Amino acid sequence: MSLSEREIAQFDRDGFIGPFDVYPREEMLARLPDLRLSLLDRDAAAYALGQAGPIANYDRHLDVAFLEAHVRRSEIVARLRSILGDDLLCWRTEFFAKYPGDEGTDWHQSRNLAIGDGIPQLAATEPHARYPEIFLTLTVWTAFTDATIENGCMQYVPGSHRHVHFDDLRPMRWDAERINRRLRDGVLRGLYGYDTRELQVDADWDTSRCEPVTVEMRAGQCMISWEATMHGSLPNTTREKTRMAFVARYVPTNVRIYPTQSHLNEYGGTADLGNWRALLVSGTDRYGYNRVRAGLPA
Repeated sequence: MSLSEREIAQFDRDGFIGPFDVYPREEMLARLPDLRLSLLDRDAAAYALGQAGPIANYDRHLDVAFLEAHVRRSEIVARLRSILGDDLLCWRTEFFAKYPGDEGTDWHQSRNLAIGDGIPQLAATEPHARYPEIFLTLTVWTAFTDATIENGCMQYVPGSHRHVHFDDLRPMRWDAERINRRLRDGVLRGLYGYDTRELQVDADWDTSRCEPVTVEMRAGQCMISWEATMHGSLPNTTREKTRMAFVARYVPTNVRIYPTQSHLNEYGGTADLGNWRALLVSGTDRYGYNRVRAGLPA
């Protein structure tokens, strides 16, 4: 399941590749009801609800067995190894649910995963042999339900990882009143209360010039991309179809994760990182920079 030379060349050119099958569609849809029930048990969740807001549901792979197995699946990890090498950490996971009527996600890109408070969440300690420019994190976006144009599938701008249109080191102001209320180029788009125009390097740059690839996916399929690749999603214009996605983020083991942070501040919430751990999904960690866990406790 490794990427072929042709696929690697395509990924290098575009900054994204897929979709790939991770589960048969019927299996993924059959697993969803039990998964949703397991998410209600928060006894071992990494973050308390409290003031955490949406980020309380980050990193549920640290306490839900199905999600821990998902981020290790060979259908995913073998392809990531083709890009970043054998020694890999999964450092964050997130759910992205788009309910009927929800806005699309506005265009954005990130090299430091600093969206929000402008504090880099990742720091490379040495250049990567294949990618000396170091984009740091690979994102695997898996459809847990069908993702269609109508319910808010993903869009990517080919080659955009080679250009910095958005500087995520700039701080952004979060405002819940923005959610589901703003049009970008005639499309209802936002970033869960942030305005990505605050990150634009050129304030006059016209996003309508983007020529995105729109990717519809079956439940159980995934896309792989650099987080530095400009991406977004369409709004959910349906009346009854929720689009559910699960995103896992991976880095080589030489990357320091949350190098200066004891708390995570995003989307109007704050979470204590005391229970956070990176998960070793391939190879070995010869650096020891991060708090790493091999797997769920027995």
